[in-house]
Amino acid sequence: MRSTWAIIALIVAATAAVIAPPMFQRGPGPAGSSDDTVLLFTVWGMPFEDRLFEDVYADGYSALMPGVRVDYRRYGSDLLQKYNTWHTLGRGPDVMRLRVTDYHGMVARGMLEPLTARIADADSGISADDLADFPPHIMDILWIQGELYALPEDNAQYGLFYNKAIFDAYNAAHPGEPVGYPNADWTWEDLRDAARRLTVRSATGEIDIAGIDFAIWSWPFMTLFAQAGGELWDEAGTTCLIDSPAGVRALEFLRALQREDGSYRVSLGRNSPTGPDALFAAGKSAMYLDGSWRVPLLEIVVPDLDFAVSPLPRGPSEGGRPAVVSGAVLWGISSRAAHKDEGWRMLRWLIAQEQAQAYWDALRVAPPASTRIMNSPAFRSTRGLKDRDGEYLLPPMSEEAFADRAAWLLHANQPDRETGKPPGFVPVGLYQTELEERIQEMLEAWLSPTNTHDAHEALARVVSRLHAVIDRDRVSKRLPRVIRDR
Repeated sequence: MRSTWAIIALIVAATAAVIAPPMFQRGPGPAGSSDDTVLLFTVWGMPFEDRLFEDVYADGYSALMPGVRVDYRRYGSDLLQKYNTWHTLGRGPDVMRLRVTDYHGMVARGMLEPLTARIADADSGISADDLADFPPHIMDILWIQGELYALPEDNAQYGLFYNKAIFDAYNAAHPGEPVGYPNADWTWEDLRDAARRLTVRSATGEIDIAGIDFAIWSWPFMTLFAQAGGELWDEAGTTCLIDSPAGVRALEFLRALQREDGSYRVSLGRNSPTGPDALFAAGKSAMYLDGSWRVPLLEIVVPDLDFAVSPLPRGPSEGGRPAVVSGAVLWGISSRAAHKDEGWRMLRWLIAQEQAQAYWDALRVAPPASTRIMNSPAFRSTRGLKDRDGEYLLPPMSEEAFADRAAWLLHANQPDRETGKPPGFVPVGLYQTELEERIQEMLEAWLSPTNTHDAHEALARVVSRLHAVIDRDRVSKRLPRVIRDR
């Protein structure tokens, strides 16, 4: 076993490379005639994803289409800013990758080409069966006034990671009171009890192994809020609803983990030597909340870490519901694109089963937005991703590892036995980015050891500040202020 600090250093370095990729622009691409149609294909993503997006998608499509050359470009986290700038200058990509959290704002600014008529075209469209293959909870949020402006590529999900060795060691020491591995039937009470019992303290009382850990950002709160029955926005998307009993329950649950149980080791840093991701990798946390993208990264950096992932708990035993927060990456066409028809042909190719399967088979950072693939035998193992020298960038997944590493991803799209609805949801809205920034600020203050504010006050402050932003934006657009009764 590698030393704790060596593991921490490795996980921090690898995560930093993933979260903050440098801009990449490749050269002229496959050889071709100067008369070729050149499609601008832009992505936001991680450096290792070039081996899929460039080699398989860009070069693969160019090879299939005589007279077409794909100009592949990957950018970092500033891609939305570039899209905005290009749009203002009257140009844009022929095929563009975008985050679902940016989707509604881009539509409102007229940046995306409408796709509904193209989808319905008898000769070059998409069949009803293929359209129905996309997870409904993603498609529902993409329809805007009867129009679609992008189609989904993947569906990243939030899960409950757990260190099996820590569970096993506890149970060996407490055979009469074992703690079972997490599962989809767990409630908040089950999570809290397990975290409390699995916490290990040093002789000085400091947490040596945390029962539960996670980074402070918007997803933990939105997860708990939804599980407590909350809705983020009103139907118009201009009134925030987190200042509610569900919001109070979510904040009080976090405080109970921190202050009453002492099982949550609060860390205000992400991707740092003391961050929760690095500490889980080093065996310093029994349970850990994170996204599906963390699974292959942990495997390649700490191959001997004995961990598995479970669906999230259902929520509180009284009044709770199953809810799995998730995200998505979409394919669209700029409304300023030079080659919209050819861009649509490539987009349609990208969402076909073969390319969707290649995405999971190579990357495994998120399941593809295809219910058929997720329910097929092909989902149960992957070949991984190698660099051009044959070294693994992301490891393969054997069918034997499926139960621990990927089976949990099926839960979000399966109807719940009690509610009849799939637990998965994607938080979006015209002002979703602003909301998530303020949720993070709220959590940092709420989980400060010196904080004495109550939950209602913390939530009301977020809502008040957010509504002020929304109203200023509407005034700037010469829209009326929102009349709110709260």
